[in-house]
Amino acid sequence: MNFKNFLLALVTSSIWGSSFLMIKYSLEELNPSDIAIYRIFIGALFINIFVRAKENIVKTDHVKIFIISFFWMALPFYMFGIAEQTIASSLAGLINGSTPIFVAFIAVVFYKLKVTNIQILYIFTGFIGVGLISLSEGINDVSFEIGFLYALIASISYGIAVNMVEPLIKKYDSLIVIKMVIRYAFLISLIIFGSTASFKLPTIEVSLIPMLILGIGGTGIAFLTYYKLLESVGRISSSFIVYMIPIFSIFFGFQFLDEITNSVQFIGIGVILSSAFLYSRT
Repeated sequence: MNFKNFLLALVTSSIWGSSFLMIKYSLEELNPSDIAIYRIFIGALFINIFVRAKENIVKTDHVKIFIISFFWMALPFYMFGIAEQTIASSLAGLINGSTPIFVAFIAVVFYKLKVTNIQILYIFTGFIGVGLISLSEGINDVSFEIGFLYALIASISYGIAVNMVEPLIKKYDSLIVIKMVIRYAFLISLIIFGSTASFKLPTIEVSLIPMLILGIGGTGIAFLTYYKLLESVGRISSSFIVYMIPIFSIFFGFQFLDEITNSVQFIGIGVILSSAFLYSRT
């Protein structure tokens, strides 16, 4: 990975890492349904303006893309919004760091991916790391926040989506797939979350700027730059982005919200990222 791609990877991971802070800010004025709908809508506008390639997708694949859009955007965007009503933004970012473990687990269990015994061990240790992250009060005070479960559902949802979308990205241009996914995600979010959304307009004093960063940055620019990197340096090297997201979420949470990540959680994310890295290299 050359310096230009390394810089692009840092920018992409910092944008996604800041998403959890932006969700927390947006919750001061909007509810989770509003955040999911507005984020997808803004991202859809951005991507459809800048991705001009024509969509030549066969009808049967539209059904697959429709399902993927639920797991890739609609469900996790909503779940992270609910999660951060009760947990810190940095903790949500840490839980998001477990996504590679769920990608591997789902690939092995449901897609019958052939793996070695050592890779199975790395998946197991990854789940141990997830357990350590849940200890928000440290090892001597075991407590559980329901927001942790919601964030975990979001990460599992990403794991499902990544496995489902991989064959389509190989078949079509990745940007065309993203373009269609975000269109369907907006439709799904309106259908599912529209009844609970307030549709309150974000104000510039509170949530407008965070929502623009979420939509244009996290759902627009970051997706485009990630898949540009994927094409340039490959899946293994581009996975560096995923490993950096929790680091940025911890930094932003501490810097702007004075959120504290305890030593057990640091160990947990270290176990998860090490397990995911070693799994991908084995």
